[in-house]
Amino acid sequence: MTGNFPKKFGQVFLRDKNIAAKEIRLLAIKDGDEVLEIGPGDGILTDILLSYPVKLTAVEPDHRFYESLAIKHAESIYTGKFKILKESFLDIQPANYSHIIGNIPYNISSQILFHLLDFNFESAVMMVQKEFALRLVAKPGTKDYSRLSVNAGLRSNIKIISSVNRQVFSPVPGVDSSIIEIRKKPYDIDIKNFDAFLIKIFTMRRKKLSTILNYNGPFSEKRPGELTIDQLIMVYSRI
Repeated sequence: MTGNFPKKFGQVFLRDKNIAAKEIRLLAIKDGDEVLEIGPGDGILTDILLSYPVKLTAVEPDHRFYESLAIKHAESIYTGKFKILKESFLDIQPANYSHIIGNIPYNISSQILFHLLDFNFESAVMMVQKEFALRLVAKPGTKDYSRLSVNAGLRSNIKIISSVNRQVFSPVPGVDSSIIEIRKKPYDIDIKNFDAFLIKIFTMRRKKLSTILNYNGPFSEKRPGELTIDQLIMVYSRI
């Protein structure tokens, strides 16, 4: 089935069950936990998750995988242990889950991450492109530090757990992947407005803040990529 999977979904499929099992162990699942799986595809994570004492909801936009999983796990659906929605994760409303997990498409990783951070959860484990993972945890003054690093770093603690070789996926992608763990943290700022500020300044990241913002306060002679999250919030609060 995966050979004909529409390229519009930009997804590759993990073939190593040991790595899938490792991702699930990272969730530290407890009895009765409610788990959301993003884009199960042909179900390598789904099959293992359903062996745990959880209530599992999966969102899968491709009708072929949706139907295949619905048939394969019909009994779990009947008992209420498993629910599968034929939707894109990006189209469902934020809700509360114990854990969220997914081997997500590389081409919409940013959109998925930003939407994910609107949900409430104890922990999330994602398989992402390695370069994307490095951008998420990048520090000020590095080339990978960006709006993505700041937005994600403000709203969550993200840890790169391990790298995953491209050869364990089908079709084999042109890049390696990383498993990341995400735990949300509290913040006290209007994230929509702050993110609009980040988009503006990081679009002109080589210019000084004094030029970008017509601003003359603290750090005005610095460039966006040189400031920590707290320093960027200070600038944001003064404009």
